[in-house]
Amino acid sequence: MTRKAQHRRKQLNEEGCAQDASRITGHSPHPIRIVIADGHQVVRAGIRALLESERDLTVVGETDNVDDLFTEARRTKPDVTLLTYGLPGCTDVEAYKQLFRSLPGVRVIVLVKDNDAALFRHAVEAGAQGIILGNIGREELIKSVRAVARGDSYLDPEAVEKTFGLLRQQQEDVFLPKELHSLSPQERRIIPLIAEGYTNKEIAVKLALSDKTIKNYVANMFAKLAIERRTQAVALYYKSPATV
Repeated sequence: MTRKAQHRRKQLNEEGCAQDASRITGHSPHPIRIVIADGHQVVRAGIRALLESERDLTVVGETDNVDDLFTEARRTKPDVTLLTYGLPGCTDVEAYKQLFRSLPGVRVIVLVKDNDAALFRHAVEAGAQGIILGNIGREELIKSVRAVARGDSYLDPEAVEKTFGLLRQQQEDVFLPKELHSLSPQERRIIPLIAEGYTNKEIAVKLALSDKTIKNYVANMFAKLAIERRTQAVALYYKSPATV
């Protein structure tokens, strides 16, 4: 075998190994190019250090505002942009929608620093492919970038839980008479059972709580609603939202 043939064989073997490794790990054989957009240099530096600890990730640009983000995206052609919700120059859902539309071919991960379910929903509405929290750990951060880069979506589990909790709460509020909006989540679980005719003891069994605990919840609920009898609670519960 000639030296040239040996070199070519070695080259093919190396390429094959790289492809096999890529299939096994799920990583791209080419580094994932990332732009970081955050208003604080310390935050950007920390994210960069975490990402560049991995061989398949490389940060190709940084910016602290929306205008520079467009410039960096055109200059560096990233695969993924990781930006913080509330970036200067981009403070509402419509602005983010416009931003995402202006970055064709770039997949976007939004970092939500405030633990606010409404912001998670806004990021989804705007079209982000990934949503992560400010307290995300190193492994999850890297996992989110790789997932989004290969075309998947990534939602932080805690963000998902809070977003669905918000949606459930809003759905309840649509159909809940306004007089009952002051009730706590646990009290909102109890009043439908009162409306169905359950006694305190039966409610305690159903919710796996003590009789005394249910009695206290009911007393607090009645105080909030300024009522004295269970029949009044039933009447409030069944009051049509359309009439309030």
